[in-house]
Amino acid sequence: MRAIEPAFTVYRASGGGPLLLVCEHASFHVPARYRHLGLSPEALQRHIGWDLGACALARALADTLDSPLVHATQSRLLLDLNRDPTAADSIPCESDGTSIPGNLQLSDDERAARRRWLYEPFHAAIEHQLRARMAQGRLTAVVSIHSFTPVLAGFSRPWQVGVLSDRDRRLADALIAELGASGEWCVGDNQPYAPADGVYHSIKRHGQDHGLLCAMLEVRNDLLADDAAVQRWCDTLARALTQAISRCDAVQAGSGASGVGAKSGGRR
Repeated sequence: MRAIEPAFTVYRASGGGPLLLVCEHASFHVPARYRHLGLSPEALQRHIGWDLGACALARALADTLDSPLVHATQSRLLLDLNRDPTAADSIPCESDGTSIPGNLQLSDDERAARRRWLYEPFHAAIEHQLRARMAQGRLTAVVSIHSFTPVLAGFSRPWQVGVLSDRDRRLADALIAELGASGEWCVGDNQPYAPADGVYHSIKRHGQDHGLLCAMLEVRNDLLADDAAVQRWCDTLARALTQAISRCDAVQAGSGASGVGAKSGGRR
């Protein structure tokens, strides 16, 4: 029987820190049987295949904040783990102007097989981590780590970092305040993407729908070009996350909310 490559890795699984980190676009790997999906190896290593620097940043944050991280081990071109698997773009036929030959004219059986192989185990792993942490009474905020390109469709993106949120803006508002306080960074509020673009699936499913503090972070990938750059952003985001979670916890305590899992009436 053919071995099935794992869909995810759990890093620092027993971490006792305040976060559950998620990185859906951590890898450009495509198993040999898919023949690179008809692309060159170089194309797979572009942003269409993964989020450059995101996994390195997520792992550094997991170490710094002693928090577990669930990250993908296969390319998002096989199936985007941050999309509803029923969405048309969950298995893209084209990305950033590049055709993906190996995804053209897929059978329903192949789509279902990729969902069973990739989507279901990945999200089950996140749910397992959440259940374990809730059973232990651990403070948990769910944060997804991504990166974005400096230029898209000829537009130079001015933001160094973006904070994405939906109805529950508790953590996002606190993070934007922390990151913007120094005046050093151009911080995007639901930029360069927003939930309306279909990019908030994981955080909605595992964070917002459970009333947990949650946000999605996007760092421009030219700022994650080497280990030193990754560490600088790790230090910046670790400080901001620590202060933002503390701020949210203090607000909840003052309002009589029953912990991080309390439902929010946050604004959009």
